[in-house]
Amino acid sequence: MRSCNGREYMGKRVAFIGLGRMGAAIAACVLRSGMELTVWNRTPGKCEPLRAMGASVANTPRQAAADAEVVLTSLMDDQSILDVLQGEQGVLAGLRRAYVHACLTTISPTFANGLARMHAAAGSRYVSAPVLGRPDSAAKAQLVSLLSGDSEAMESVIEVASTYSRAVRVVEGPAGSANSAKLCLNYSVVCLIETIGEAYSLAEASGVNPSLINDFYQEMFAHPALKLYGNKILSRDFHSGDGFSLTGGLKDVTLMLDAARENGVALDIGKVVLDKMRIAIERGLGDSDWSVLTEATRILRTHNLSQPAANTTTSQVSQ
Repeated sequence: MRSCNGREYMGKRVAFIGLGRMGAAIAACVLRSGMELTVWNRTPGKCEPLRAMGASVANTPRQAAADAEVVLTSLMDDQSILDVLQGEQGVLAGLRRAYVHACLTTISPTFANGLARMHAAAGSRYVSAPVLGRPDSAAKAQLVSLLSGDSEAMESVIEVASTYSRAVRVVEGPAGSANSAKLCLNYSVVCLIETIGEAYSLAEASGVNPSLINDFYQEMFAHPALKLYGNKILSRDFHSGDGFSLTGGLKDVTLMLDAARENGVALDIGKVVLDKMRIAIERGLGDSDWSVLTEATRILRTHNLSQPAANTTTSQVSQ
């Protein structure tokens, strides 16, 4: 038994698949808690830092899942999740009956409910477990986890999620409920990012130093992440580092708009944000922090372009 984040943990067996910036930070927290950890990643070299910390490294997703009570996946999108779940060497082939897969990726609620059905058919259990926070927060075990899905599996996932989270919230409803909540919260953040960028651009165009606006933002925004984005957009420092990439953000905003359409809700600001993300990606900024979408406002002003309609393609904007 070890202590981590103020809690005591027994040696639960955990597998972790997907060691990007966020995944690697989360996996390290799980390992430091004293739980037995096996890792797998499509690029094997990303497993080595965790091997040095004491993790086992599997050759396939199936091998990683074979002895795990809980399998965590932190991947990019629907297809990457299916790629590690299905097939002879997939997680479903290795995960024992009644053991759990918890998906940390931001995915659509519809896809999450489909994963729950897939696991039920295979005799395993599924819990959606998306997280709120950036990789630097993950490294400090300061994420917020949202959980929904199989109620009988929830206790095991709460125990594991507590190793990398400052708070774990169970969202009532089917597996997709946590993903719906995550999309709502991320939508709030990305729309605020766009609003900050527009305000700075208007200040610049009016001859006002945007630092003045930022000073007010730093007083208004209590959450460190909002202060961070205010400063990043002001300094135009969009190096991704431990942040969230624009290409990842494009995927999330697309999910938000899809969910809104399925539920008969109009997210008009989200349509504008999506177009600006596409403009920035067209300019080669896809690997930058997602707050770089605010550069599209300057691009449009510099090139004397109108804001594209919601259904305008990136290629049309760039012509």
